[in-house]
Amino acid sequence: MASGIFEKGVGAVRPGTYVNFVGKMKEAIDSANGTVVLPLSGTSYGPAHKFIKLTADAPDASRALLGHSIYDDSDDMLMIREAFKGAGTVIVYILAEGKTAATGTGGGVTATAKYKGTLGNALTYSIAANPVSGYDVDVFMAGVKLESYEGVTEVAELSGSQYINFAATGGATLSATAGVTLAGGEDQASTNGDITTFLDDIEGQNFDILCFPFEDEDLHASLKAKVKYLRDSVGKPIQAVAPMCAQDYDGIINVTNSYALGDKELTMAQACAFVAGVSAGAGKTVSNTYRTVDGATAVVGIKPHNKAVMAIKNGELFFSVSEAGNVVIEYDINSMVTVPANRDASYKKNRVQRVFAAFQRALQATFPPGKYNNDEDGWEIMEGMGRTILKQFGPTSEGGDGAIQNIDYDNDFKVDRELSKGDETYFEVGIQAVDSSEKLYFTVATR
Repeated sequence: MASGIFEKGVGAVRPGTYVNFVGKMKEAIDSANGTVVLPLSGTSYGPAHKFIKLTADAPDASRALLGHSIYDDSDDMLMIREAFKGAGTVIVYILAEGKTAATGTGGGVTATAKYKGTLGNALTYSIAANPVSGYDVDVFMAGVKLESYEGVTEVAELSGSQYINFAATGGATLSATAGVTLAGGEDQASTNGDITTFLDDIEGQNFDILCFPFEDEDLHASLKAKVKYLRDSVGKPIQAVAPMCAQDYDGIINVTNSYALGDKELTMAQACAFVAGVSAGAGKTVSNTYRTVDGATAVVGIKPHNKAVMAIKNGELFFSVSEAGNVVIEYDINSMVTVPANRDASYKKNRVQRVFAAFQRALQATFPPGKYNNDEDGWEIMEGMGRTILKQFGPTSEGGDGAIQNIDYDNDFKVDRELSKGDETYFEVGIQAVDSSEKLYFTVATR
């Protein structure tokens, strides 16, 4: 479905649901957050340029594609784990495949790792005589048994292996071998071209937050252009999280320090995975200001007061230590510094951005093209549906979820009857996002 922003009075060519946000009547929104997209640049196994969907319920379901369990000691797996501290779904993308695949020969077969890279060198297989008939074949990765086949009589019966491609060695038949370790797998570094390909590929994915763990000004410019395109032209109300990315844009969260997990000091790029995860999972009624970083033991690159003040003014999201001694996100803000004329300072707050995103998704789901008549009867129905959305997002005292406030049900969702004609319907909608109480001032009079 086409979507994005529109020029009032001009409209658009493709049928679709178009949403503009302007800082005029009020602000707000977000609803079904929970998915992070994460590119992996340090992998040594797996299919390149493919999206692999992992869920918190079964995070290792795609181990055959990654090679690793997400609990393994690997920088890429660490980032996935950090993202899962907030997100329900993490979609990973391997930027570059390895240079060569590991191979091995023995027991009458030639074995080749399914994917190129050095992790294939950790693959081992063994063949033992089955006491009844044929042979039992086991596949291991770094000593962990991953697959087992019993009573195999022909190599073709091993075609279902998710880790090794088995082929008969010449005219040989299966024979027992204690263990064959594959070797010769080589890695290949990803390039900026692989990263720009990734940015092109994400358009077809449904997600909330893009984790972009690259500290490169040229790539950051490409990131901003892509995020802006997805938000304004494709109608995807997403945000991106990136290290040292001062893009002055509400669609990008700029992370400027990190934290330690025990003795492991994370880079700012790795810390972006946690920020992406909790941003995706927070929803429209939650702020991540002073959100505790689970498992963190210290801040890496802690900012003293004067630098912290300057960082906030510069649109930086950073980690600090709370009064309780916990490592926390200091302030849930994005990189916007310069507020456009048609907006206001609330657009700097990520909770407000999540309200906007949820409200946009609600509009897109409720008002698909072709569902309503573009006449007075249809307009009355659409206005009624719109007021229902306002109520759902409205104050908890009125049965809503507390995402927006100060609702005027008679005027905050109306069809513009003068502009609406043919197959084009224009709406005037006003919302005011509820922010969190994050700066509390007390005046205490002593007696």
